[in-house]
Amino acid sequence: MNYIQPRSLTHDLGFAELLAASGGKSPSVIIFRLRNMHLDRVNICLNMIMDMHVEAFEKGIIISVDEGLIRVRHLPI
Repeated sequence: MNYIQPRSLTHDLGFAELLAASGGKSPSVIIFRLRNMHLDRVNICLNMIMDMHVEAFEKGIIISVDEGLIRVRHLPI
């Protein structure tokens, strides 16, 4: 049975800070820090990120999406 790691999308930096402080490996988190949070733009970024980091999501990651920059941190931090 394949287990799919839970994932969270947020615009709140506090969520990732709590996850990092917990020392946990789950859920994987994508933090959007874009000035333009229009749905079409977010969906384009989300699809690109999900395709690029499929395996890492299964292990646990925090991804921060800024204007022109994507940072990836592996959990636990």
